[in-house]
Amino acid sequence: MRPAAAARLRPGRLVLVAATAAAAAAPVLAAPAPAGALVTVPLWLFWLAAVALLGLGGALLAQTVRTRRSLQRERLANRLIDRSPNLVCVLDPHGALRHMNGTGRHWLRVSHAQIAGRRLDEIPELGLDAVQARAIQGVIEQAVGGAVLTHELTVRRLDGAAMTLELSIRAIPRSSDAPPNLLVEGRDITQRKSVEDKLQLAAAVFEQAREGFVIADRKGRVVTVNQAFCEISGYDVQELQGQQVAALGLGIGRREVRRQVRSALQTAGHWQGEVRTSRKDGSLYTCWAAVTPQRDAHGAVTHYIGILNDITQFREVESNLVRLAHVDTLTDLPNRSLLADRVGQLTSISRRDHRPFALMFMDLDQFKNINDTLGHSVGDALLGEVARRLQGTLREVDTVARLGGDEFAVLLPGADASGAELVASKLLERLAEPCMVQGHELSMTMSIGIACYPSDGDDYEILSRNADTAMYRAKHEGKATWRFFAAGMQQRSARQLQLESALRRALERGELLLHYQPQLDGNGRQLVGVEALLRWKHPEFGFVSPAEFIPLAETSGQIVAIGEWVLRTAVAQLKAWMDAGVPPMVVAVNLSAVQFRHVGLPDAVAPANPAAAISMMDALHALGVRLSLDDFGTGYSSLSYLKRFPLHTLKIDQSFVRDIDTDPDDRAIVQAIIQMARALDLQTIAEGVETDAQHQFLRREGCDMMQGYRFCRPMDAAALEMWIAGREPASTDNVVPMIAA
Repeated sequence: MRPAAAARLRPGRLVLVAATAAAAAAPVLAAPAPAGALVTVPLWLFWLAAVALLGLGGALLAQTVRTRRSLQRERLANRLIDRSPNLVCVLDPHGALRHMNGTGRHWLRVSHAQIAGRRLDEIPELGLDAVQARAIQGVIEQAVGGAVLTHELTVRRLDGAAMTLELSIRAIPRSSDAPPNLLVEGRDITQRKSVEDKLQLAAAVFEQAREGFVIADRKGRVVTVNQAFCEISGYDVQELQGQQVAALGLGIGRREVRRQVRSALQTAGHWQGEVRTSRKDGSLYTCWAAVTPQRDAHGAVTHYIGILNDITQFREVESNLVRLAHVDTLTDLPNRSLLADRVGQLTSISRRDHRPFALMFMDLDQFKNINDTLGHSVGDALLGEVARRLQGTLREVDTVARLGGDEFAVLLPGADASGAELVASKLLERLAEPCMVQGHELSMTMSIGIACYPSDGDDYEILSRNADTAMYRAKHEGKATWRFFAAGMQQRSARQLQLESALRRALERGELLLHYQPQLDGNGRQLVGVEALLRWKHPEFGFVSPAEFIPLAETSGQIVAIGEWVLRTAVAQLKAWMDAGVPPMVVAVNLSAVQFRHVGLPDAVAPANPAAAISMMDALHALGVRLSLDDFGTGYSSLSYLKRFPLHTLKIDQSFVRDIDTDPDDRAIVQAIIQMARALDLQTIAEGVETDAQHQFLRREGCDMMQGYRFCRPMDAAALEMWIAGREPASTDNVVPMIAA
């Protein structure tokens, strides 16, 4: 080969050529030269050696360049790794740290010297627990085997902040068969994990919430719903997706609701309200709905979020509570509270239209007797029957209410006094019809008080108070009737209230006392006994008439304690007279019907029940107590029981005695009573005898005993002793001396 040709060869080839030339020239150079001989080297061989030397130098130069470039690339790579925003480190096959970039050292607040040569689980700054350490070691072992793995790791930096790293671990191939090193890259995904956790939580809330969620696009098409929404609406997810909300019949899709929603979204940016709608099966339910738009970064609406909360059960409970607050549970009638509300509404309407209305208060007569004798279950059933009869008699516009106990009320819109009177008459007639209640035939009467708007009041408080006052007047004047309110009733009611309150303290204050009125034989000469009469002297009101306070004591129940005091006082006085030498006589003490079931009498005895009272009377008669039927011929006296009572005396009421000298009817009644008593072997006593003519008539007819102002007025015990002794009492204001026939 010519030199010129060899010079044109590429440097890489020069090495090969030089080696070849050297090999060819070796035999020549190795041959021994003769002694003293001059060796002649061919020119081409020199050229070949020169070329070989030049090729060797070129190869060395090329290797140097490559090494320098590799170092530059390595330094550049290290700088790039150190400047990476992620943690980057190199591990040897055993997991020992060879290098960690500046980002990692900055995160962990460590230097290279502190961590070089340590495994990751030996770096305390990472704060790995035992579980994390085992997991990291397992990942490293798999990566050495050639796998490319990712692993999430939560560490706590020295500043106390928690950091979640996403580690990517892969092997770095090596030229030899030695195990590869490992490249570990860790990205800080703390913020991403926080967002993911929030999204997962939101998704869990979305699916597990009891409120129904629906997400619709900007055109109102359903994108997704949660399970609660399906349960509330009755639709499946597949049925809802892609459907128009307005076409589903949901509350937020109704036309009138959509108008409200659009208006609220434009003005307030959100809407909420209560809607009544239907499920897929057509059943109605009540829900509380809310709609909020979801906007993008530019403020444009992308979706709508709707929330439905089924409040049907809550509304039912609320309705029941309202019902309990305004409706009587026994009769299902409006109660006092609802009646007051309706009267208030009617007052406003009547004031505007100048129309009257009437308010009635009603109280069943003798209802307590039924409760006490037949039991509360019968009483409750009877109250239910009364409610039905009242409702059946009145118009639909009228209101029947139960105020409590056996008290009812009726509100009559548009009714004046004559209309109210007509209604009261119909009600009494309807209630008087007998009814069967749990096997008992019962009939009821009512006392009714009527107040009219506007003459008797212009609001519920005044009207109800006046109707109540009129009702008690009706009850006081005989029951089974009605009374209109009159101005004087209020004053009387106020006095009764004062008297009832004062009567409760009368016994303990010693304000009660007994006066005694003599009872004489028919000739008016012989004292046969005295009647103990209860008197009340109040420090402010003075002497209160028995006709006024006795009914109050009976209705309030105070008559029991007062009656016991009267009995004890009368018996003690009789004993005192006997000790003083007063001739023996009878002391008559009045008992009310209420006392018949309280004062030491059998529990079976009930008020106004003559059949049950017979056994009690027999027991009293066996004790030697003489029984006298007071006010015979008046009230509810029944002739059918007269022959069965163990009576001793019939007392002729003074209402018949008063006019016997002028009224033939009264004379006939008194004659009949005396003749009937004689036929039944009973004695008679006439009360209220005030004139000589009355006395003479009664004596001629055979009346056994008499008492009255014709003989003597009632007096206290001391005055009576003087009167019996034939002496004038110290004060003769209320006493007349015994007179001869």
